[in-house]
Amino acid sequence: MLRASRARCLHVGLLWFILCLGDVDGLIEIVEEQQCHDSEFRLTCRDLDSHIAVLEAWYTSAENYHTNTTHESLKIKTENDSELNRVYVYSSPKHNGVYQPSNHSMLDNTSNINNTFDFNDFVNDTAYFNDTVDVSVDYVNVSGCGVPTFARSYASWREGDKRRRQQSREASVNLRAPVSYRCTGVNHCNFLLYEDFPPSKSWSPGAVFIKYACFDDTLSVHYCNREVTVAEAGEDSEGYIRTPGYPHFYVGDECRWRLRVNPEQRVRVTLLDVSLRSIGPFENRCTDYVTVQDQNGDSLLSSCEQVELPLRLTSVTNVVDVAVEAKSKGAYPKRGVLLHYKSIGCVTPQAPSNGYLVYRNEDVAHYMCNVNFVFVDTRQRARLLWCYDDNRWNDTVPVCVG
Repeated sequence: MLRASRARCLHVGLLWFILCLGDVDGLIEIVEEQQCHDSEFRLTCRDLDSHIAVLEAWYTSAENYHTNTTHESLKIKTENDSELNRVYVYSSPKHNGVYQPSNHSMLDNTSNINNTFDFNDFVNDTAYFNDTVDVSVDYVNVSGCGVPTFARSYASWREGDKRRRQQSREASVNLRAPVSYRCTGVNHCNFLLYEDFPPSKSWSPGAVFIKYACFDDTLSVHYCNREVTVAEAGEDSEGYIRTPGYPHFYVGDECRWRLRVNPEQRVRVTLLDVSLRSIGPFENRCTDYVTVQDQNGDSLLSSCEQVELPLRLTSVTNVVDVAVEAKSKGAYPKRGVLLHYKSIGCVTPQAPSNGYLVYRNEDVAHYMCNVNFVFVDTRQRARLLWCYDDNRWNDTVPVCVG
């Protein structure tokens, strides 16, 4: 018991230390924790006006954990797999100084980075958040469950990184429902597996992984009938919508929200919690339900059912209408609806004077300066940008100089 108590104190202390160093004010913060199955989790948001949104929760036995965790799953690539591992050859068919890609050779880009992070180096080198790696701490657990435990905190823009490789969860048990029931919508909570999910008492030793977001009222829309203009990138390119009264109740009424992004972008809506009146024994349809509709009239969702995992819906237009229609009278004793939205896709940067856009697709954009001109910072004619973290370019397009 004493050893388990020390483990909890060490874990909480390290997590708070990370949160203080990884200061991401004005942004949605993502926290990941992994502890032994018999440890007590303390989900906490730094700011008192922030709310928890449980994204994932899994139990994995020690045997299955070591079977499914490989060295490759702990790595990320420094560039998008789809495009930036290719070498582009340019030619000027008209010999007029205007170049375009003439072929793609599938030579591997060898610039890979191991995502292993040295916490001591981090403390010595910087006291600020570094968005090039996940701030993480790994330490040997003392409860003897045979799996590594860790805590990490990072800004939510890392969620869109196509380079991140997810661990397989095929042999894991989804715990999101019981964790979300206790924690989603509040500022802090505790979760102890064998107390809060009694079927787990017969499970073998293993790891519990919980991933949650912390968002404050400035990043959430909690009034009905609003139109939200979502930014192209940055902290205003995402946010949350929750029904009035969430997570304590919802009101029998109709709430609508319109989400609008740049015409070059799309809207991604992620349903995190749908706690509405379910279909009754003598009913054949939902009385209260949430709908997501594209601007072209296509229905992306209409349901009153809870989501076991975050459900992502991506529009084909740049405008999405979300509605919660509740015919139940008065305040109904269920949580309501919580969803996340984000603008998806990078808006094409303007070509510089004395330069032009050569090629553009979902992942990359190629620019070149005119003959006898080069980019002011690199002194090169060609420049490659890649789109990552859902809507951010890795670089800018400077002026071309002669």
